[in-house]
Amino acid sequence: MTDTQPGTAQREFFAEVAAEFLQHYRRGPRFLAVTGVPESDPGRVADALAAALRDAGQEAERADVTEGTTADAFRADVVAPFRERDAVLVVAGRGLLGPDFRGFWNFSLWVEHDPERSPDWSFVTTGQKDPLGAPREVASVLLDDTDPERPRRLWADSC
Repeated sequence: MTDTQPGTAQREFFAEVAAEFLQHYRRGPRFLAVTGVPESDPGRVADALAAALRDAGQEAERADVTEGTTADAFRADVVAPFRERDAVLVVAGRGLLGPDFRGFWNFSLWVEHDPERSPDWSFVTTGQKDPLGAPREVASVLLDDTDPERPRRLWADSC
């Protein structure tokens, strides 16, 4: 039988991300996006983050934005009804940091997933241009989930 409970490293990682989020966004309706490269699983990451927020004493709900959902429909169907809540809505989906959706979020996670990439690799160290550009650049947190049980934070700055 396989243990489906997240491992200690995963729980600790998402507890740290939840604490960072809550340091800045403690009350009121809060919106958090989880998106990433096509090979990633933003839904799994969003579930783990929502669980960490609940463990931190927050009311946290999950939603998904499916391909083809417009920003206007999302605003009307999901954001507007949630605005009266003192809770966190963790939303997973593709394109959530694109121009149409970007303004909804208080905080966001960009999920990388590249099993072939060296842990020391970055666009800064290689001098390569980021083909995904702005979505990756505007995320609050970048994470590598190549090993889902041991997610790790990526840093995109050149400091």
